[in-house]
Amino acid sequence: MKHIYFTLFFLFGGLCGVMAQKGHSVEKNTQKNQVQLTLTDGTEKYYNTEDVQKIKFEEKQVKVIQTAGDDVYDSKVENISFFKAVKPTAPTKADLIGIWETKYMHDYDYYAIKFTDNEMTIYERYNYGDKQLYTTTIPYTWKDGVITLMYPATDWSEAYEETKTVSFLYDKSVLLLKSYPWEDESIEQAEVWFKEGKTPDTSDAKLDGKWFAYHRGHKDEVKLGVWINGNKAEFVIGAWATRMVGSYTYENGVLYLHPTEYYFGRGEDEWGYGRIDPATLECSSWEKVGMNPGYITSNEPFPETFVFFVNGDEAYGWYANEACRFYKQ
Repeated sequence: MKHIYFTLFFLFGGLCGVMAQKGHSVEKNTQKNQVQLTLTDGTEKYYNTEDVQKIKFEEKQVKVIQTAGDDVYDSKVENISFFKAVKPTAPTKADLIGIWETKYMHDYDYYAIKFTDNEMTIYERYNYGDKQLYTTTIPYTWKDGVITLMYPATDWSEAYEETKTVSFLYDKSVLLLKSYPWEDESIEQAEVWFKEGKTPDTSDAKLDGKWFAYHRGHKDEVKLGVWINGNKAEFVIGAWATRMVGSYTYENGVLYLHPTEYYFGRGEDEWGYGRIDPATLECSSWEKVGMNPGYITSNEPFPETFVFFVNGDEAYGWYANEACRFYKQ
């Protein structure tokens, strides 16, 4: 995503570049004014300009001086660029109208929603059965980027309303519908959808880190954990007490995990989290089970594929037919 407002370009030849310490750089964040240092090995270091007091050039060193501490670069710095924060434009109803799809739902061959001027229709076709396309139409209202869905009464439930905040990512090719349905209102729920016919460019997404998705708004119960470091990935399904380790590829908002190791964290007579701490996903004793976990019928390595959109310290996806809001730890 381009968010350059202006760029100052400096060439230091052989003056500066490899940092002598871990430093105080932050993640790239298009919502903040930032300075970017690009090193000769291609590494990019970001600092929020509100935190930077000054940048000093001393002989063969570049110093980024902040209240939190100085970062010193004493090899090669290729250039220094300044980025102005992008002011998000308010979503419009016109942006919402159309068909939005999701991918890699475990039980669904096709799962999508379609917005018209005053209705949302859900389209569902299962992986099993008669492959019939089922539809449900729900009226909605729009006000200032918030939709209110008005569910009618049924034989098993009363009529009710549900509000969701609308926002977009990746040049409006990705739709987020956010809500706070849990008792802990600091935990956000978010559905992520692909615009029909559009492919989001996620090539600049920063995936490295540890990401947790909480089970139904409980911070002491992590549903999914994703660890990414370089080209290595680890995926833990809390309630299944399952851990997968391997490499991964990432394209257009979809994470493809290629496991080489599988582990279980519970015994035969246990269920749920077993020996896993549900708040941290740490396990007292992982049991390695080889390339074929017991619930997989194939003898081939089991690839784990799911939607995983990263936006700064936030990530959104789907897993086991549920929308997941991931929080970076």
